[in-house]
Amino acid sequence: MATTITLRETKGSPLTFEEMDSNLSSIKNNKEEIISNLTSITSVDSSSDKIAVYDASEQTSRSILLSNVNPFIERSLIVKCVADAIAPYTGNGITHVTIPSSLNGKRLASANAHVYTVGSGGSITNIQIHNLTDAVDMLSTPITIDLNEKDSSTAATQPVVNSSTNLISTGDVIRIDVDAVATNTLGLEIRMVFNA
Repeated sequence: MATTITLRETKGSPLTFEEMDSNLSSIKNNKEEIISNLTSITSVDSSSDKIAVYDASEQTSRSILLSNVNPFIERSLIVKCVADAIAPYTGNGITHVTIPSSLNGKRLASANAHVYTVGSGGSITNIQIHNLTDAVDMLSTPITIDLNEKDSSTAATQPVVNSSTNLISTGDVIRIDVDAVATNTLGLEIRMVFNA
């Protein structure tokens, strides 16, 4: 049913209260943007499907690709490798994590690490992420935590994800390898961000 509106310009005189009420009721009853009228789908293509948004700064409706909306595409995985009061040790496989189905087909986009007591001497802490299932390192430049710092986000050398080995699948086993640990370091946590 079409929306019917009585306009002052058409009528040639001010609207009555009844005509105004009728206009508002017609708009309310005949609006097209009723979610329940939309057909359902079971999957989306984040690189081509779009959602409608209202751009408040431009006061207009727009569309955006799902791949450009981070909450739709990014997934974070935080792995506690060693408790906060325990010193990490060097070696392959300080811990392992199995990829859940919610990360299937995603790619490692970034990785960082955190310790809870800073390392004060010796080598800087150096960490590699290894896909044990595919037998490949996922970083071309490993994660480093500089001396007297707690987080790799402030390291002089930032980790670099290897774009040819960063694809993961359900059931992949990811191994955390610690190649060096600074003296007096305690605790270790790895943060990984995956996207489409």
